[in-house]
Amino acid sequence: MAYTVNVNSEKCVGCSLCARICPTGTLKIDKVNKKAYTTDIMCDNAWGCIHACPTNALKIVEAK
Repeated sequence: MAYTVNVNSEKCVGCSLCARICPTGTLKIDKVNKKAYTTDIMCDNAWGCIHACPTNALKIVEAK
């Protein structure tokens, strides 16, 4: 199965912990609005970003 990460931009505070811990580069931080966003790279389902996020703004989901 392939996975991706949904980012709730309302909850994201732009701390970048998720992007720094992501081993695949699935998550990046937008330079303008300082919020996390998902790239086209598939998530390896490691859950590091989920545990690192202080506001629970992330959710791993099955890619479509």
